[in-house]
Amino acid sequence: MRAFILASLIVAATQAAAQDALQYVLQSAPRSLALAGSPQNLASLVSGLTSGAAVRLVAAGPSGFNRVVSFTPPARLSPAQAVSVLEQLDRDFYLAGIALPTPEQLAASLGASARTSLEPDERQPTPEEQALAALPADIRSAVAGLPPKEALRTVELADQQLIALGTPYVSGERRRDMVNRLRYGTGYVSASAGTTSFPPLSPFIAMPLSQP
Repeated sequence: MRAFILASLIVAATQAAAQDALQYVLQSAPRSLALAGSPQNLASLVSGLTSGAAVRLVAAGPSGFNRVVSFTPPARLSPAQAVSVLEQLDRDFYLAGIALPTPEQLAASLGASARTSLEPDERQPTPEEQALAALPADIRSAVAGLPPKEALRTVELADQQLIALGTPYVSGERRRDMVNRLRYGTGYVSASAGTTSFPPLSPFIAMPLSQP
């Protein structure tokens, strides 16, 4: 009985430490959520980096399947070290022009030997998830980690704001920039800007985007 209680306490302490590490990473390196591809992937990645546990990353596979990549990080890190590693990975992938790294790429960048398998995807995607999946990869990366409905709303508001600025047809980079502005609170959406208003109906609009 005592052994069971002790084991339960150890498990609880481990789970609490993992949750603390995850919260620290989210606060210190919010872009790590987009890097991992999903909240579940980030939780597993942070747990593996900080505790040495096996990491399990899930990505879309062939129709009807999920692609599951499993690996064990080569070294155990502190939460602060994990933040540094994830931020460096984000920079490296950005410089390489990779908006959404695959789980295999993440494993390779960490120097880990990964095993890939397929698992049946028995859950039917919602209409919001299907619409989100149809967005360009760079836009999906910009809203990664948000609930599908909120992600779609953010993209919709970004498009409305671009119309209000008199620029309904922009490059992918400028569209992603606006999505990031709205997501992280650095943009302003005109209250009078509709989905098709052109030119802007209100002077209260965001500062024009810089030219690419």
